[in-house]
Formats: sequence, structure tokens, C-alpha cells
Amino acid sequence: MRSFFLSVVWRTALLFFATFLFLPHSTLAGENAEAFLSKGLAYSEKGDHDQAIVSYKEALEIDPDLEGARLNLGISYFKLQSYDLAVETFQQILARTPDDSSALIFLGLSLQGKEQYSKSIPYFEKAGKLDAEFEQLAIFNVGKAYFHLENNKQAVEKFNQAIQVDASSEIAEGAKALLKIVADKKPEKPWSLAFSTGFEYDDNITVSELDLTTELDDFSYLFEFAGAYKFQITPKFALEAGYDFFQSLYDDLSAFDLQSHIFSLNGSYEIQGLDLGLLSMYNRTTLGAADFLEIYSTSPSVGFSVTDTWYATVHYSYKNTNFFNLPERDAQNHGTGLSNFIFFLDGQAMLLLGYQFEYEFTTGSEFEYLGHSLNAGVKLPVPFLEQTKINFGYKFYFRDYQNVTASIGKKREDFKHTLEMQIFQPIYKNLNAKLKYQYINSISNLASSDYQENVVNLLLGISF
Repeated sequence: MRSFFLSVVWRTALLFFATFLFLPHSTLAGENAEAFLSKGLAYSEKGDHDQAIVSYKEALEIDPDLEGARLNLGISYFKLQSYDLAVETFQQILARTPDDSSALIFLGLSLQGKEQYSKSIPYFEKAGKLDAEFEQLAIFNVGKAYFHLENNKQAVEKFNQAIQVDASSEIAEGAKALLKIVADKKPEKPWSLAFSTGFEYDDNITVSELDLTTELDDFSYLFEFAGAYKFQITPKFALEAGYDFFQSLYDDLSAFDLQSHIFSLNGSYEIQGLDLGLLSMYNRTTLGAADFLEIYSTSPSVGFSVTDTWYATVHYSYKNTNFFNLPERDAQNHGTGLSNFIFFLDGQAMLLLGYQFEYEFTTGSEFEYLGHSLNAGVKLPVPFLEQTKINFGYKFYFRDYQNVTASIGKKREDFKHTLEMQIFQPIYKNLNAKLKYQYINSISNLASSDYQENVVNLLLGISF
């Protein structure tokens, strides 16, 4: 009896094993894939898209054709702002099923996330034609694409079409809000002009480029002019050409009258959340009506948003300085630095923090130095005085000269502290006034660069 029982158990086990072994793989795989898909959907519902992606990938490894798994994988990538992976996933779906309206919509949204607005438009248009449920959403997003491309005419047309589909929907409300922004948006004029004049008092006239300190005070009359024209080549690429003029005329010390002409060309390009810039300048300056120096400079930069209220720029600069009558001071300067702009009080105030390192090579070796500079500033609104702005600034620099300075028989070291306060007050329409005070404390083992200076000026300006 016992042997019969064992025989039955053994045969049953063999039958079960054989059944499991030869059961169609697709049936079991399908069940497992569905389980992973369900788990992924549960994670997505909770907003845990990282875990959802793991589950969707497991499902697709078992069954690459499982309906809904690849679409939801792409949506999770989109939710995590992994736009490159999202685009790749939706393109895989459309390679198999070109008329999948959900994949078309999300591919368009992912491309907009990458700021590829022009590329997104055909996908929205196709989705809207294929599926009536997506019509309003598709038209609205085509309008958004034109809005970001600054094609306001096409944007307005699409937003109005979206509203006509269903004026009571949330999408229609979004279209109405963007229509208002377009309507309130004044066309940006490509040119700017500014002129100002006033006076300045300096209690210690200095020319830092020559290490010259007079310990004499004087009044001077100031004249400034600035003009610029911006060429908007594409919505993301612009060139701005500018010219700046400055003239100071002293009452008594006319040998220190300064005149400068600055020509500039500034290129800017936006790409993938980065602001690329290249600024080139030429500056020609006279001192006491005689040619003094000329400077050629160029500076590439990259700007980016760290947070919604923090913007940073990294730059490199090259400067070539030629002195007309002092060739030993001719120099080439290489510098690199970082600037941080932190906005607060709803964007009405700004904090600036920056650092720069530079190395200057000169014809006369005693003028070569390594330099470090730190600057900090804050721009604040003035309570109860609408549009009035006050700026406080501090700058420190240290120059470590690399060779012996003959007049002192040792290497030179310069430290300079500069404190500044400026008040800007609009008066009427384009008319404004600017009051500025500056205190300079230069500490050096070279006597002619060891001094203190106070400068105050008042300018009345007009700008267009």
C-alpha cells in the first residue's frame, strides 16, 4: 500500500513538472509583465516615478510589446524632466505605431521641455487631427510653441482657436492668460540712447594706470553718452553694437582731463537653459588731450539659473593694453571669474557676489602681477520712494607683483579697498538723477600707490 502511494505521488510530481516545463512561455511571461506594469502604475499614482521606471523596464524585458508599458515609461521620464530619455521612448512607440496620439502629445511636450519648440509643432498638430479628445490641448501647445518663438501673431491665432473648442476648460483659461501676456507685451525697441552731465569732486586726483597720486583736489565737469543697437538674428541669437563716450574737464588740473571712446560688440545665444555670451571691446583714451592708451578686450561667458532666484555667470577675459608713450607698461591680461546674482523681495532687490583671478604679462617685467579681486554689492528699493534705487558696493583686490620693482628694491604688493554708494532717482519720464560716492583705500609698499581718495559726483541724465 505504501509503495502504491509513493508511486502515485511520484507520478503526480512528474506530471506537474512536465506541465510547468512545457506550459507556453508567453502565458507565464504575460502574467509577470502585467504584474510589473500594475506595480509601475501604482508607483506612478503615488508620484514615485523612479520606482515606476524600474517596474516598467522589468515589464518590457519580459514582454517588449506589452500595451501601455512603454508609454507609461516615457511619461515617467517626462515627469522627472529626463526629456532626452522621454523623447527616445516616445519615438520608439511612434516607430511601431505612428498614429499613437498619446505618444505624439507627450513627444511634443518633451521637445518643449528641451526648448525645441519648432520641432514640437508637427507632433501636436498630428495628435489634434487624429484624436478629438486631444484637439484643444494640441492647439494650445502649438500656440505655446509660437509664444516661446516670439511669433505673437501665430500664438494669438492658436490661443483663440483653443478657446473656441471649449471656453470653460482649464486649457482655455491658460490660453486666456497667455493672450493677456501677449497683449501687454510692448515690442522691444532695438536701439537705446542715454546722455548725462554733471560734476565731480575728487580730493586726491590719481591715475592708477601710471601709479600716480597728486594729493591735490579739484572739481571736474562730466559728460557721458551711450548708444546701442540690437540685431535680433533669431529668437535665441542676438548681436548688439554699442558706443560709449566719456569726458571729464577739471577746473585747475587740466593735465588730468580724461576722454574715452569705447566701441563694443556683444553676442548672445540661448541654448538648453544656458546663456552664451561673447563681448568684444575697443577703448581709446586720451589724458590731458594727449593720446594715453588703447585697450582691446574680449570675454566669452556662460550664464545659467541655479535656482529661481539665483543666476550665475562664469567668464574668461583677455585684454591687450597699449600705452602710447610708455611701452614698458604694455600688457596682456588673462582672467577668469564667477559672478552670482541673487534676487529677493519679489525681484525688487539683488545681491551680487563675485570673484576674479587674473595674470598680467607686461613688456617691463617689474609690472607683471597675479591678481585676486572680490566684489559684493546689494541693490535695494527705498521705502516710500517709488522707483528710487540705492546701491551699496564693496570691492577688494590684491596684486602680487612677480618681479622686483627697481625704485623700492623689492617685490611690490598692492591691496585696495573700495566702498561705494549710489542713489538712482527717476525724475520725470526719461529724466533721472544719479548721486554717487566712492571711498578708496590703496595700501602699497610703493609710495605713489599708497593713498586714500574720496570721490563724489552728481549726474543728471536722459535716456530713450
